[in-house]
Amino acid sequence: MYGVSSGTLLKNSSTWQDFVRLMHLPLPLFVLAFATIGAAQADHVHLDRLALTYLGLIPALCLGAYSLDELHGRPYHTRFNARALWLAASVGLVGAALVAIYLAILVSIYILVLAGLACFFILAYNLELFGGRFHNAAWFGISWGGLSTYGGYFVQDPNFSLSSLLVSAMASLFSVGILYLTHKFRTVEFSKNMDKSSPLTDLRVYTREARRLAWSIVRIECISMVLLALGLIIPKIR
Repeated sequence: MYGVSSGTLLKNSSTWQDFVRLMHLPLPLFVLAFATIGAAQADHVHLDRLALTYLGLIPALCLGAYSLDELHGRPYHTRFNARALWLAASVGLVGAALVAIYLAILVSIYILVLAGLACFFILAYNLELFGGRFHNAAWFGISWGGLSTYGGYFVQDPNFSLSSLLVSAMASLFSVGILYLTHKFRTVEFSKNMDKSSPLTDLRVYTREARRLAWSIVRIECISMVLLALGLIIPKIR
């Protein structure tokens, strides 16, 4: 991965720091919370299905989506090379696919449709396929928030639910807000709207402070969403 032996790799703390950076915490907790809120819409919650939902989402997002995102643009500034990122993405997507297949056998074959959509969005959004047509806030919200929420419900109760669809729409809109907070305060984005006569040093300081505030808001919202998910799911557990 870094041109060193595996033994050295395990001892190299910077490798783990890069790995943690690649996980893009606390954002994965949002997706798990969305799936939990979706599951809570069902009349009865199966804990084994909920655990499998988490088991499918974590590798798909943390290994699959984020590795492909890093491969295409290096937004997390890790030192993983392309081969390592492709390997991580492949392991994540294959692992998630195996969980989806098991759930399809256990619950409903239509779970494969949701899993297929999730895989499509992971590839299309993060690799900016089709000319970047799916790399925008709307599709991010639908896939990251909406699909995770409705998938969490459908795994518990494989039937159409208007109320769950509305909750999924909420998650989609909330996800768009998270995207703006985490992406629109970068130096490049700010420079498009700032007065061109502003000194570069002022721009960097302003951007740094804005990003710090934005991420503080994101962390607060993450904790709030996790607490909401717990509050909704606990009464459903028998």
